[in-house]
Amino acid sequence: MNYSSAQLKVIAKNNPEDLVKIINNSSNITILTFGIEVLSAEVENEDLVLPVLKRLLKHIHALVRESSMLGISSFYLDKKPPIEILERLKVISNTDPSPVLKEYAKDLLKDFC
Repeated sequence: MNYSSAQLKVIAKNNPEDLVKIINNSSNITILTFGIEVLSAEVENEDLVLPVLKRLLKHIHALVRESSMLGISSFYLDKKPPIEILERLKVISNTDPSPVLKEYAKDLLKDFC
């Protein structure tokens, strides 16, 4: 099933666990990218958001990794991310096939450290 960004926002506000299930059960790049961005912006429960961020930071598709990094910058706006996230960003900054994502990861690491 496809969802619009607006629908994902409603799901995030009313039942964030359902949004996590939608993201976790989808292989649709649009759902993954919109989903992680909405989840990170609308849900405050780190127990729900962090596992999804960690998983999608390792996704094969660059747009999904980028959306995960956008989610990190949104979710961890006022606090430092956990070490697992910082370590993954360091890996991305050194080895990601996308030069743009390498730079973005470096910028995020500078912001958080």
